[in-house]
Amino acid sequence: MASDQVVPGRTGGSVHVLEVARGLAARGHEVDVVVDADSHAADEPHVRWHPVQWTPHVRFFRYRARAAVQAVLREARSQVVMERYYNFGGEGIAAAADADVPSLLEVNSPVVDHPGSWKARLDALALVRPLRAHRESLCRQAAALVSPLPEIVPEFARGKTATVTWGANVDAFHPDRRREELRREWGVPEGATVALFSGSFRPWHGVHVLEEAARRLRARDDLYFVLAGGPRAGAATEYRGLALGSVPYERMPEVVASADVGVAPYDTSRLAQLQLGFFWSPLKIFEYMASGLPTVTIPRPPLTDIVRPGQEGAHAKEADAVDLARVIASVADDRDARARMGAAARSRVVERYSWARHCEQLEGVLQGVLA
Repeated sequence: MASDQVVPGRTGGSVHVLEVARGLAARGHEVDVVVDADSHAADEPHVRWHPVQWTPHVRFFRYRARAAVQAVLREARSQVVMERYYNFGGEGIAAAADADVPSLLEVNSPVVDHPGSWKARLDALALVRPLRAHRESLCRQAAALVSPLPEIVPEFARGKTATVTWGANVDAFHPDRRREELRREWGVPEGATVALFSGSFRPWHGVHVLEEAARRLRARDDLYFVLAGGPRAGAATEYRGLALGSVPYERMPEVVASADVGVAPYDTSRLAQLQLGFFWSPLKIFEYMASGLPTVTIPRPPLTDIVRPGQEGAHAKEADAVDLARVIASVADDRDARARMGAAARSRVVERYSWARHCEQLEGVLQGVLA
């Protein structure tokens, strides 16, 4: 249940919905997926897509999709409902309760308020705190929850919360997808090291830190920076590199594999919710690793467990462009270490952080819900 996600799409949310649906189907389940009305995903074996509409068609009113969700639930005769949590959602959990069907709440953003939250201040204006009451009600109604970080769910629900991280499609994202002709299209100098950032360019993704680091490395003609995602496309003017703009998901495997180093320079000070802990599932890092790229990121858990310095990549001080430039240059200068770390990264993500592994864990939780 992800009525606010457009599938296929170019965001982490749309990738998550698509890969989980296919992954559960591959494990022998029949999967019916409620998605946004703008979706145009085609049905495939064991996966049926149900675009739904509500009025007005903005995420704030997503709960108004409840009648449409109830209709899908009746038609599909579902045994369990899984909803992707959203502050103003809950229609899947409610429809499941009405039908006496067990439900699973999948939490990727905080259910609890972080210090200084504007939602908490707004909620406090009403004595009964309706926003918090609604969120906590979803957690109580759900038979179980899954989350990459249990601290972002209310304390009373942590006992029924399983820790499940996102992953990468390790069949699609593979070192064999590397294309030298694509590097030539990008204008990469022969023999240069390509440092790649991919993502949606949100402030906490740290693109501003990366671009400052790239400016500091402009004198090096053996370094080239490629940015995939975001609103702009074209050659960089202040450093050696190129912005690709928004890239369809199906093209990303060859984009990632055609780079040499993946960079994920998160600046957690730019997102207040991250005071609760780093709950953001690092999809870009998993895809870098699956493609055989050593990854440069920040030394903050759980990233320190995913990318271990000297094994799958390296760490740079958070929000420190000078240190990031130093680390990128160091990785670029050691071709043998890059190859070794890239191979280790591929092995680690295949073993622990694939969508197949994610769906295996999710299946275990769902079976527990049905028991």
